[in-house]
Amino acid sequence: MHSLQVATMKLLLIACVCALAAAEQPQQTVPTAAQLTVGLTHLYRRFLHAVAPRQLELQDALDIQWRNGMMAGPPFRSPVQANFGGVEAPTFSFVNSMITPGQKGFFGKWSKHDTSDLLMTYNRGSLTKIHMLTDGGIHKEVVLGHPLHKHDAKFAVMIPKGTYCIFESLSEDDAAFVTYVAIPAWNPANSHNYSQKEMEAKFPDFSNMFHELSKPGVDEHEHGDEDHDHEHDEHDHDDHDDHDHGPQRRRRRFRGRARRFGGRY
Repeated sequence: MHSLQVATMKLLLIACVCALAAAEQPQQTVPTAAQLTVGLTHLYRRFLHAVAPRQLELQDALDIQWRNGMMAGPPFRSPVQANFGGVEAPTFSFVNSMITPGQKGFFGKWSKHDTSDLLMTYNRGSLTKIHMLTDGGIHKEVVLGHPLHKHDAKFAVMIPKGTYCIFESLSEDDAAFVTYVAIPAWNPANSHNYSQKEMEAKFPDFSNMFHELSKPGVDEHEHGDEDHDHEHDEHDHDDHDDHDHGPQRRRRRFRGRARRFGGRY
């Protein structure tokens, strides 16, 4: 069992013990939603500090928190206006976001935007599969992520306006940091979400796929989808200066990369 899964189970056990202990005490007042949010946020941050400190550090640097139904940083809207199909609108908007391990869409729902093309870019972390479905029933899958972690992964994926889409995390352990760029700027009034049953009614031939994507967690056939363990690459990029480790350290790192690409060092 992965260390993150073990830590998750321990956290859940602690939470259950605390809940049972609280239930045995005389209740003077019922905790408010705000109090519960503060308590759960504190537990979540302590959990990340123990098992994924770099993830927590990056979340804080980008001010990523729960906003408008997703883990996201502050949105940005361009001050420049342009004409799109006879309508004046900001030229673009973007928001940094985090996809948690095993996450599939926003609570398993598909989405479609009527007026904006969506560019989804990879920044750091695990692989993410993007599912796209046209009104004509054409299904396309693209993996967003580092091409050295999976040979056909893309750093950026374009989702055309009017396309049904959902993302699927391919990792049970690592989060993915991504950026959504909408052109023109994102307008919530033109964005729509669809449940599994609504998608099945529109596209009955894809019922099995909709069923699988409605369940959180990584599917068994997705395990081992990466070409190699990317943690080594992440460590190579995480603030390690070669001169701090000496020539032996540099030779070991480059020798490993030469083997990976079929060469010799």
